[in-house]
Amino acid sequence: MPAPYRKLIVAIALCGIFTLGIWPAFHSPAIPMDEGMVLVYPEMILKGQLPYRDFESVTGPGNPMVLAGAYAGFGPNLFVERAVGLAYRIFIVLAIFGIAQRWGALIATSCAILTIVLLAGTDLWANTWYTGLSFALCSLWAMADVRSSWRCFVAGLLAGIALLGRCDFGPALIASSLPLFLSMERSAKLRFIAGIVLALSPLIWITLMIGPMPIFHSLFVFPVFKLNPGRHLAISAAGWQMQCLLFLQIGASIMNISAGIVEFRDRASRQRGRLLLGVGLLGIGLIHYALQRFDPGHALNSALLAVSFLPLSILILSSAVRKAFPRKLAALAAALAMLIFLGFIAPAFTRFYRSVRVTLGLDAPHQATKTGEQLEPGDKGIFIVHHGRPFAFGFPYAAEEADKLLTELERASIPGQRLFVGPGDLRLTNYCDTYIYYLEPQLRPATYFLEMNPGSANAPHSRLASDIAGADWVILNRRWDFLNELNRSTAFGSDEPNQIVRENFELWWQGGAYLLFRNKRISNAIIPPPP
Repeated sequence: MPAPYRKLIVAIALCGIFTLGIWPAFHSPAIPMDEGMVLVYPEMILKGQLPYRDFESVTGPGNPMVLAGAYAGFGPNLFVERAVGLAYRIFIVLAIFGIAQRWGALIATSCAILTIVLLAGTDLWANTWYTGLSFALCSLWAMADVRSSWRCFVAGLLAGIALLGRCDFGPALIASSLPLFLSMERSAKLRFIAGIVLALSPLIWITLMIGPMPIFHSLFVFPVFKLNPGRHLAISAAGWQMQCLLFLQIGASIMNISAGIVEFRDRASRQRGRLLLGVGLLGIGLIHYALQRFDPGHALNSALLAVSFLPLSILILSSAVRKAFPRKLAALAAALAMLIFLGFIAPAFTRFYRSVRVTLGLDAPHQATKTGEQLEPGDKGIFIVHHGRPFAFGFPYAAEEADKLLTELERASIPGQRLFVGPGDLRLTNYCDTYIYYLEPQLRPATYFLEMNPGSANAPHSRLASDIAGADWVILNRRWDFLNELNRSTAFGSDEPNQIVRENFELWWQGGAYLLFRNKRISNAIIPPPP
């Protein structure tokens, strides 16, 4: 069988193994605000509303636009959203295999398996980080053959989509594309640039519609200078396993860049060297994601690319030191060493084995039954369904409380009325239940702040109070008042939104941590719920 067909079969098998291992995550508990945003924002775009004007967003519009396309075809749904998240991760596995296969199928398989193990430690939701990472890697993969003009155009298009999803990828993408871009002919360079401009045209159009200042503030000024102090988690406060992962990322990036330079110095492998050098520069350029908020999710996502290519770099550097060292043995040893090291420093990051056993029926999927119980990979969420839309919770009490709340809201409200969702104490805008807007599409969001960010919704002169005053119904979740991180998120904002609720609204229903308020100006024949 020709080598290209063998590599294709291996790539398909790797994607199948990955899908098998992560499949239980389709039924795992959802994240109320983060996953709620990728369920709500794309549907709002389909209704003609724009980010940065009609609702707050601190990332580019790429991911909501991709999801809007999926929802246009299949409807807004948690499982459709997670299918897009799965697609992003499969693109990452394929791109890493496609890049590394230039050094042989064995080492490419080793890098891809390491990627699969790392990705299995992530939640399946369509995180905008994976929009940027998947398209950035596919761009480098397409750019590997700079003699092909159409591949250079596609590479530019993919790089532009990555930027459209994550504008903070800009410096890393420029640095990683430069080694290959400089080797292109002039016509190929122009096609590459044309692809970027075409991909960024939606952002250009939004800028023309709402003006440059809201875009500049939402995508640069606020995330860098105002949001970061309220979300930052210091490296010193993290566990030693996470700190080891950061050091591994830095070391792997240095080795990837060094291996790229070694390959570049050899005329026979110069173009491969440019490619690996670009990968190394992209990996080190993404370290800001971990530094801005050093928690397990950010640390793992930041380190994923650099660590995945480490077996290849070890192979290249070891072969440069000892020419007689068997390449296949070096490839296997490098991959095995990485798996053992990751299993030692970060068991929470290597969850693939448990998920595979659940998928194969060797382990029963666990479902939490009490508060404080530790959730594990493969555990099932507790689903509630409203208006044909499912959402999963980690614990029965949370699902029951939300179900009762939304049942009462649907009984008492009228389609077209305006709904506000927030935390119990509106001086602290650290988190909220964005998913409720997804489950109640018959009601209109009453606020610009569908997500709650410290330093924005509770900032001086914020429009939060006036938004609440225009709402018909207000849902507050007191559970989010107890979030306590070592950053500026604990700083109180204005009490005016709380005053608006006290003066303009009456308590209609309460259950668990939820409070449901009705605006006093509403007069209808709905009978209040029993006390």
